[in-house]
Amino acid sequence: MAEALKRLLQTVRFERDAFVWMDFNDRATGDAFVFVGVTRLLILLGMAWRIIGFVGPIAGFEILVQATINALIFWLMYSGIAFAATKYLFQGSGSYAVFLRITGFAYPTLLLVIFTDRLGLSATAALVAGSVWFLAIVTMGVKYEGDLPTERAALVAVAGLVGWIIVSAIFGRGII
Repeated sequence: MAEALKRLLQTVRFERDAFVWMDFNDRATGDAFVFVGVTRLLILLGMAWRIIGFVGPIAGFEILVQATINALIFWLMYSGIAFAATKYLFQGSGSYAVFLRITGFAYPTLLLVIFTDRLGLSATAALVAGSVWFLAIVTMGVKYEGDLPTERAALVAVAGLVGWIIVSAIFGRGII
């Protein structure tokens, strides 16, 4: 796990070595899975612990499980949408597994939501702040893996988010 944490730090600093490592290390998919799940739990504990206390331990556990499953569904869907946009819309390259890794390693940046919440910003402002960093990391990963120029890679990152919002609106899932 120490290697994964080292690569996570490289990812949030936009270092190319992290994306190269993700491309050639199959184990990184499991690490990305863990990062998504742990990040979701930390966000819930950091922002909504008072809500869990109000509903009781059993309902609180159900909320934790449901939110974690929602985060994993987001991870799978966002990665798939970004992969499809890269491959079929912009004629880029890459594999779905690497897109899963990129998205999973970018997901912990959403922890910024906790800090912006503590500053008293609105929930929307907090989500935007966390999402911008997330989208920037995905852009860098798509640029590397999809072999696309930065502008197109940014469009892919945004297309993944827009696609997720549409899918979540259709199926009634929570956003991110």
